[in-house]
Amino acid sequence: MATSLDPEISAGKRLVTGFLTDVIAARSPGRVGDYVSPDLVQHGADVTDGADAFAEHLRREFEREDAERTEGGAATDASVPQEPVFVVAEKDLVCVCVYLPQPDPHTPGATVDHYAFTTYRIRDGRISERWPSINKVAPPRRPAPGTPSRTVSVSTSPEIDTEANKRLVRDFYRCVFDAQNPDAVKDFVAEDYHQHVAHYPTGRAGMEEFVRTIFPNGPVPTPPEQLGPPGLLLAEGDIVVLAGLLPQPEPDGSGAMYPYYVYDAYRVRGALLAEHWSGITMAAPPKHPGPPPVHPS
Repeated sequence: MATSLDPEISAGKRLVTGFLTDVIAARSPGRVGDYVSPDLVQHGADVTDGADAFAEHLRREFEREDAERTEGGAATDASVPQEPVFVVAEKDLVCVCVYLPQPDPHTPGATVDHYAFTTYRIRDGRISERWPSINKVAPPRRPAPGTPSRTVSVSTSPEIDTEANKRLVRDFYRCVFDAQNPDAVKDFVAEDYHQHVAHYPTGRAGMEEFVRTIFPNGPVPTPPEQLGPPGLLLAEGDIVVLAGLLPQPEPDGSGAMYPYYVYDAYRVRGALLAEHWSGITMAAPPKHPGPPPVHPS
């Protein structure tokens, strides 16, 4: 099974890392064409398709950051390549997770943990598609200098069955959330389950109580298939990442919708979910339900 030692995966990670280093960190939008296909497809809400449009978007973002920095504010570009929490890849997909603590919406001056995700598709040695976790209501702001990266290791053991790990995650959603069944949590979640964000409870007992709270009338019959299959699902080593498309109302009140990808990542240990990273920000939790998910090809 695929590991980080596979040539395709290694090459994809090098390309994405190079892009983050040479374009984002170096603040060089003119180098976008070195890494990005001319016909880049943008699945997120932050920029239109094409390498030229992406380069122009980054140029404007860098200028805005400079202006905010001059005024003493914080930058708002979620793509700033702080050392990632992890980078995982499967086949032609590479996902980057970055720790970006955000202003606490309830406590002025405080921050809350937040994780920003972006997945890239690699074709012919270039980034050809991009799925960011940008929420237009509360676009992530760059953390203060010196913010820890919270980097974690990703197992490279060839003994790990990544397909089984992906099935575990999908069955977790199907048997727990689709079935609204807190009693099923124990079949999927480790007793010392660790949440990396504060807006979800930690521990198996905390997850059981969370499910009871949001589904007071459950359980219901377990469906044979997951009701909302993820638009993106990839795994490397002991990490599984999934993202679902949940279109959200435009913040201008026009009634139009924009594409928003809800990301979750899990570490699997001993055939149970042991850790969870959420891409949802407390400042703008997504509205449910949206139109049916659309899955990338």
